[in-house]
Amino acid sequence: MVKKNNPLSILFIGNSFSYYHALPKLLVLFAQATDRANLMVDGVFRGGATLKMLWDEGKALKKLRSRNWDYVVLQERGRLGGIIKDDVVHVGKPQAFISYVTRFDKEIKKAGAKMILYCPPAFLGTGAPHDAQKMQAIYVKLARRLRVMVVPSVAAFLLASQKKPTLNLYEPDGYHQNSLGTYLIASLFYKKLFQKPAYNLPLQSYVSRSQQISKKPKIVKLSETDARFLWSIANQIK
Repeated sequence: MVKKNNPLSILFIGNSFSYYHALPKLLVLFAQATDRANLMVDGVFRGGATLKMLWDEGKALKKLRSRNWDYVVLQERGRLGGIIKDDVVHVGKPQAFISYVTRFDKEIKKAGAKMILYCPPAFLGTGAPHDAQKMQAIYVKLARRLRVMVVPSVAAFLLASQKKPTLNLYEPDGYHQNSLGTYLIASLFYKKLFQKPAYNLPLQSYVSRSQQISKKPKIVKLSETDARFLWSIANQIK
């Protein structure tokens, strides 16, 4: 749990699902606007990267060891190294994911930080809910084993699509989250970190595909109706 007014630092390690539409910066906005929390975020990102790639490159480990982080967010490639069957990409075997999360977990604990596993909303926008749920189950099982926090965006996106199927949360590729989807994911992070309902959050998101945490990404305004709906979805996810 994050205590009000305490400085907090979060390192994100992942790929486009973590940096699209300035997810870390949006979380900072939420924290500052509602809890007046002094939140500092940084990230090591690479489009399409697996945790193995990010581990082997060394930048993530160097950044992890560069300061005393409170939390480190890990996010694997959306397909878990997926396989192709009948010209369709499916969730791959989780061995590499589990192996490198475990390696990072040891380093994170050495640094005195806590790990958060962030399961991205992959597959849902392309019409493969079974693969999405299978992937999320792998994240949840590993999180329980390691006794760490998990952000299960698949569950949130599934519920949103059931409750309001006309609300689009995806980019045109049907794979990555759009600005509204990023808003939902940031709401999930907010609820988990602050252990309080997502409510009265700023009515804005961002548009960005930069692998750097942009200081001034383009702002997108949300309607209160859409925001309230997304808060309600986030608040129903455990």
